[in-house]
Amino acid sequence: MKHPMYEASIRRKARTEEFLSSVGVPLNVNLPRVEDDSEVKLRDALDVERRSIVLYGISAVGFGAKSERAVSWFKDQALWDSVSPSEKAFLTGESPSQQQIVEASWRVESLWTLLWSMGKIESLEFPTTTCDVDRVQDLMPVPDSDCESFLADSTLRSLPEVLDQLDLIYRIHWAVREAQLTGQTIPCSIDPSVVYERHYALNWLVGCADQWDDITTDT
Repeated sequence: MKHPMYEASIRRKARTEEFLSSVGVPLNVNLPRVEDDSEVKLRDALDVERRSIVLYGISAVGFGAKSERAVSWFKDQALWDSVSPSEKAFLTGESPSQQQIVEASWRVESLWTLLWSMGKIESLEFPTTTCDVDRVQDLMPVPDSDCESFLADSTLRSLPEVLDQLDLIYRIHWAVREAQLTGQTIPCSIDPSVVYERHYALNWLVGCADQWDDITTDT
């Protein structure tokens, strides 16, 4: 028997499955629904904006910026407390590994997702290509600058919109992992790293864990 409280999430699951089937992405119909609108709530808009600036700095270091500059900017703008323990270790460590640097650069995709959640980007395209880094730079505060005006612009999309995207990426992520596990070609030219970062950011937005470092992307 369907619980009437969860009808929105059950309908969401059906819509997502219909869409993915239409574009040729394999389905696991046994994957559960994502949380209903009544079960979760979005992060505070100011927290999302702070996290966006942190991700901007982290990804910039991944692309070659000096970590000392990012640390100085965060501390100057009273954002150091918004930097996670693993991010602090990355920024202050003497010699981050190549893997850490690559992972940091990919955080721009998480940032892109948060920019969408704030309405600064019109839509999240199907995850086959990486985001527009030049557009990210245009939307974010200039490094070393005052972030006050960016932080004052606190609006978020609706919870149903975010959950629609979460349901979609959750099911796409399953298809990507299934292909990887079985040695199949990843369907529809989907980029696994884009999917991972988007899933991570959306799970954080709906509070799947309290801390950024503790987010999982289970499928």
